[in-house]
Amino acid sequence: MISFFGMCRTSFVGDGYQDYGLVLAHDDGRPYEEHQIMDKLRELEKAHDLTPVVFHSLRHCSTTVKLQLSGGDIKAVQGDTGHAQSRMVTDLYAHIDHEDRRQLAQKMENDFFQRREQPGTQSEDENAKLLKMLKENPDMAKLIMGILGAN
Repeated sequence: MISFFGMCRTSFVGDGYQDYGLVLAHDDGRPYEEHQIMDKLRELEKAHDLTPVVFHSLRHCSTTVKLQLSGGDIKAVQGDTGHAQSRMVTDLYAHIDHEDRRQLAQKMENDFFQRREQPGTQSEDENAKLLKMLKENPDMAKLIMGILGAN
């Protein structure tokens, strides 16, 4: 079975292409050797004045970014990266990003603490309902006033 990449490359190189199901491959489909990938990475680093890294750090970075973009969907990232256990994703790649922490703190402030009523207070909606009920039931209003006056 020829993959999509194999079909594309076969149209360019003809019958000389062998599909090994690789994402990165020579023009004829053969796999790159580790030293060839490292040589290309070093050339890229030098050409763009990048900090030298090991090839695996690209996987590490990609997995970390996928966690951020997915909103922390560990199972989706695990499936994408091919890790056998989700613990590998959480233990190795789930880093604390200070900007994410700041945004989470702001979200907690806005969504939780700002909506929370202070002890002993009622919301405007509750006050409006109570006022309506007292206007519709003057006897209840007298009863409440009597109880409050008795104290």
